[in-house]
Amino acid sequence: MISSLFIRYGQLLVKLRWLVMLAVALVTVFLLGHIAKLKLDMDPDMWAPQAHPYVKTTKQLERLFGGTNFTVIGVIPVQGDIYQAPVLAKIQRIQSGIEKIKGVIKGNTISLAARKIKNIRGGEDGMVVRPMLDTIPGSPQQMEELKAAVKASPLYVNTLVSPQGDAAAVLTDFQMDKLNPSYDAIYQQIQAVVDRERDSSVEIVSGGLLVNLAATERHVKQLPLFLGAAFLAIMLVQYFSFRSFQGMFLPLLTGLLSVIWALGFMGLIGVHMDVMNTNTPILIMAVATGHAIQILKRYYEEFQDLTRRRREPSLAADLALVGKTIQGFSDKDLSRVAVIKSLGWIAPIMITAGLIAIITFYSLTIAEVSVVRHFGVFAGSGIAAVLLLEITLIPALRAALPAPRMREQNAERRPSVLDRLLSKLADSLVAGNSPRILIGGLALVALALVGVTRLHVDNSLNHDHLPGSEVRRNDARLNSHFGGTNSMFFLVQGSKQDAIKNPKVLQAMSELQQFLNRQPGVGKTTSLADMTKKMNQAMHADDPAYYRVPDTQELVAQYLLLFSMSGEPQDLDNMVDGDYRQAVIQVLLKEDSTQHAEALYNLSKPIIEKYFPAEVTVGIGGSLPETIAINESLTRDKIQNMVQMTLIVFFLASLVLRSFVGGLFVAIPLVLIMLANLGLMGWFGIPLDMGTSTTASMAMGVGADYEIYLLFRFREEYQRHGNLALATRTSLMTSGKAIVLVALSIAGGYSVLLATGFAFYIRFALMVIVTMTVSTVCALVFLRSMMMVFKPRFVFGQPRPLFPIDAAPLAEGE
Repeated sequence: MISSLFIRYGQLLVKLRWLVMLAVALVTVFLLGHIAKLKLDMDPDMWAPQAHPYVKTTKQLERLFGGTNFTVIGVIPVQGDIYQAPVLAKIQRIQSGIEKIKGVIKGNTISLAARKIKNIRGGEDGMVVRPMLDTIPGSPQQMEELKAAVKASPLYVNTLVSPQGDAAAVLTDFQMDKLNPSYDAIYQQIQAVVDRERDSSVEIVSGGLLVNLAATERHVKQLPLFLGAAFLAIMLVQYFSFRSFQGMFLPLLTGLLSVIWALGFMGLIGVHMDVMNTNTPILIMAVATGHAIQILKRYYEEFQDLTRRRREPSLAADLALVGKTIQGFSDKDLSRVAVIKSLGWIAPIMITAGLIAIITFYSLTIAEVSVVRHFGVFAGSGIAAVLLLEITLIPALRAALPAPRMREQNAERRPSVLDRLLSKLADSLVAGNSPRILIGGLALVALALVGVTRLHVDNSLNHDHLPGSEVRRNDARLNSHFGGTNSMFFLVQGSKQDAIKNPKVLQAMSELQQFLNRQPGVGKTTSLADMTKKMNQAMHADDPAYYRVPDTQELVAQYLLLFSMSGEPQDLDNMVDGDYRQAVIQVLLKEDSTQHAEALYNLSKPIIEKYFPAEVTVGIGGSLPETIAINESLTRDKIQNMVQMTLIVFFLASLVLRSFVGGLFVAIPLVLIMLANLGLMGWFGIPLDMGTSTTASMAMGVGADYEIYLLFRFREEYQRHGNLALATRTSLMTSGKAIVLVALSIAGGYSVLLATGFAFYIRFALMVIVTMTVSTVCALVFLRSMMMVFKPRFVFGQPRPLFPIDAAPLAEGE
């Protein structure tokens, strides 16, 4: 039944079409001006749940010891070892150059050439402390002495120098600019320093968190090119849908304007862009074109019906909608009538589906993690823009444009391969195959549930890049020479000043290090305990038997005093705070799997409980633990969000359809999308991480639209004709066909990400394509079978629609 409310709205819109287009243009110009305020924010702080203990520990580590953007620069001689004057000179210059970069934490920038890297050895006075590489050795004997000194310092082997001496490292750390956080900007400055030292004698490679995120940032900056490609892909789908310029142009215009409005609104309210939301414009564009397909399909239906009846008296009532009589009307008048009538049919459904999607996306703004909130704002605002434009600009433009030509009408009427497939599906459903289809669907659901049990949560920033990428190659190269390019920290906190000088605490740190060093994936651990062992050995004439923690706190204090007198005040500031109340154990890892890092921490807990005094606490922090917290929070929030979105859709759909069963019919696809998404990940071993956890919620946000459009159209046709077969075929070949084209638009738009060369986007695109396929099959096949089997009253009985309607034919002049 057609809504008289929207018929009157359509009449007003046709009269004010030029004013509507002017208003849209002004709003677009206004919001376009605010897009320049958007910033690409790569700061992980905005992703991190601030209340998580790992994040709190990371913040404390940053306050005490600097940042956690661990970076490794490896200098690898082509021939021989590092103990060559030209190679050591390069290390010195790289050390000096890195220290001059803005944001660098000098105390955490270390190499053999750093002032704080000391050669601790025994002497006549007990302990001699000198810079390891104060000057470059001028003779072979001095070079051999340097080599022996490094080899005798376990703290530096596998961190600053490879065990074989064939590579040296400069380790550094940076604090991000909070106003303009950019990893790539810092990376380019590092490269400028490094590039000056490149020649045929050495290979210089960089790795670590900063390098990884800088590469990610560069991929994100390239995304606008792929958005353009997505635009073209969607354009092809639109042309396939309508085979006309107007049919292709209007949906794409809506999509483009919706993205501009959403981006401008974000700039207006100060919401930043981030790596998780950079591909949301493709979603908005695809959803916009999807809704446009629905309304344009209905427009063509109405226009063809009017054209067919152009010589019949019944046309008079329709022409009265635009103030015309049966004499002297034009095709343009028929086009405007078609605009008004299509609004009367589609606008209530579109508003229902749009509001459900908007509320669903905006419900994400209560999430703990800011990137999820940003996604909710971005997607919700985009869908709101889509809805507003679809019920204003598209009808206004369609009323202003010439009527479809005969060739365009014929192309629209000509049956396609898709039409024939949907017709066969309708026949199969009506012919009694629905129970079998339903049973087969339930078997697939059971298979998906088994896949869910195989799902694991993990995140690896390194694996966001393809195996053959420069990031992955350099990472493997550095890990083959050194302890690792990834780090986590154990923060040891005493209850009072000088707590760390307690030999029991230092010995506990040593025990924990020994345990960690035996674990797979751990390349090296360092702490103040290592320094005190070396001091103790030096005080006993470098006897290896005394490479152990001193026996008493007085000895520890004495050794540290002697060290500070021979060295510099900041020599230990990356290991312990000034009050000796808090110290850190750095763990170098050869992989950045959050699952591995968390398992390592859980394995360490019994060791911590066994050896550390009760008044001392030990927590973990750093880039990997913070990623664990982010991933844990994101995945937990996403699961909660999916449940939340399903419940909201169920409630709203039940309200709109005035039926509990109707709410189930709309919500079931969302549950199936979620199960299929998680189940496929489980079967294929794809981890639930920051990227893949976003896919299901995006698909769920648009999945409800499919069922709403189909349910309304089937109910309309069934109440009009009372014929099950005809209602099934008509609904599938109109709204059902539009659903397939919408899914093709979304899948086609995201498919361009497969060419980005960025594994994160490739996985994301594949999951979106899969979920679009699942949601389409679910709506067209599974739920249609359910409807045939159970024949719900809200569809087959007397409906009670949400919007005011007029069941009677339109009267003259109405």
